[in-house]
Amino acid sequence: MHESLLKTALLQFRFLYLSSLFVLFMVLAFFAYTIEKERLIADETGKMTLRLSQLEEQLKNSQMYYSEEIIINTKEYKISMYDIDHAPVIAQHSRVPHWDKITWMDDSTLYARHNLSLYFLGVASIVVSKKIQTFPIITRLAALFIPLFFAMAFVGFILSKIAFKPARNAFVSIDTFIKHATHDLNTPIAAILSNARILEEKITEPSLHRFVRRITIGAKTLTGLYEDLVYLNFEPHSRIPKPELIKELIQEQLILLETLIDYKKLSVTTNLSETKLTIFTDDFRRLLNNLLSNAIKYNTPQGSITLILTSEFFSIKDSGIGLSKVEIQKIHERYWRGESFETGLGIGMEIVVRVCKTYNLTFDIHSTKNQGSEFIIRWPKSLIA
Repeated sequence: MHESLLKTALLQFRFLYLSSLFVLFMVLAFFAYTIEKERLIADETGKMTLRLSQLEEQLKNSQMYYSEEIIINTKEYKISMYDIDHAPVIAQHSRVPHWDKITWMDDSTLYARHNLSLYFLGVASIVVSKKIQTFPIITRLAALFIPLFFAMAFVGFILSKIAFKPARNAFVSIDTFIKHATHDLNTPIAAILSNARILEEKITEPSLHRFVRRITIGAKTLTGLYEDLVYLNFEPHSRIPKPELIKELIQEQLILLETLIDYKKLSVTTNLSETKLTIFTDDFRRLLNNLLSNAIKYNTPQGSITLILTSEFFSIKDSGIGLSKVEIQKIHERYWRGESFETGLGIGMEIVVRVCKTYNLTFDIHSTKNQGSEFIIRWPKSLIA
């Protein structure tokens, strides 16, 4: 279980790292693209200015030698010439120039305009244009940033593996200890319970039965803890879901917890339907055991417990100490326990939440401080056998 949590944390870290790296590279690539494009436009503007000067000189020479023929021999630029009224003398452009601008971009085309100081052959202004090719910029940047991104991603992958190795080793040690400790708990608990039964049969003095009952209650509490630890830390080898009569599972848990119920002098009211669900039996045993155990432990002496089972939900209501809104929000946290004199590790509700997630159950809590709580488990129709 700890291994799966560590893998989840590692995946989340790597996802966050890669996402941050991707955003960083996109920002850098955007700024690099912008700078390169501006540099390209500046270079092309300089070339176009030179070309405009050459065209003006050509017009001047044509007029000096009394030639009205204007020769435009270029494939690099589109060239248009206009008279003083902005009427075209030579027009290679379909769009009307921006007469208030010297240079401008229209879509991906760069334009430059030059006003002649003297009019030659009726030409007052010249406009040249060239399509700016940004694809080479994108290609160069991609060739630079993509390999760099993958290199940084690989470095991050290796570093995250190294950084998480001590945590993995610690989790493995904790898991090993818990599994060994859990295994070793079974034998002494069984010995305590069997000897408590023998004592109860042998002792005739009524006053001593109370002490034996306390031993039995403590041993059964340890049994519940043992079963919770086994459920959380040992993966089952093979499990087959099968239709189970939930009513029988509830009654089974009531019998197992009968000593605790009698000790607190609680009254239990049941209204159980013949509902069958297709489930793994052990999962629902642990769910029911933890809900019932909490209803008993956190109840008041001579309090009440009401159990309702329908085809749609299971409800357990107690007259105990209740939960505040803050406690209800924290109840899903592992090892958290509400304010109480009762002992425990606080893993019971984690098991309840885990089972609910496994079967897509809805887990609702209605509680008022110092008045009691109601826990409602609802299941999808697909589970009904």
